[in-house]
Amino acid sequence: MRYLSILLVIFAGHAIGQQSELAAGRAYYQSGEFKQAVAHFQLALHADPRSAESNYWLGRSYETLADIATPFGRKYRSLAHTHLTKAAELAPGRDDYRSELFEFLLDSGRQNQARDILVRSAESDPDYEYMLSRLRQTRRLNASLNAWLTKVFQLTTAWH
Repeated sequence: MRYLSILLVIFAGHAIGQQSELAAGRAYYQSGEFKQAVAHFQLALHADPRSAESNYWLGRSYETLADIATPFGRKYRSLAHTHLTKAAELAPGRDDYRSELFEFLLDSGRQNQARDILVRSAESDPDYEYMLSRLRQTRRLNASLNAWLTKVFQLTTAWH
């Protein structure tokens, strides 16, 4: 019985530590200190490696760092993808985690992976129509951009 009490105290300490690291990370995130936020979310994830919330916030922080570092944010973008995917896998019922991953995939040019999320969603899902619309919009924009770039390339090669 004494050992059980000790184990409960240890696990409670980990949970409190994780929650305080998450709170600190969110505070840094809200104040725009994204590298500090990452450090705290990593500590929270270390305390509970299966925490969907820690993965989600870590992914969002890396996503923002990637946006800031554009065009040099490839490493951050890869880490964002890893953690947002993990959050959505660990908490499949969290629509906000799925939506963040979906938007990230579209913004990162990973339309096929975003489409896979849409395909796995039921048409009765409240977000289904929005995701379908966003996917179609992104495809149209990319097709227009590709057509424009093709014309520019053709014009520049015709001049030489």
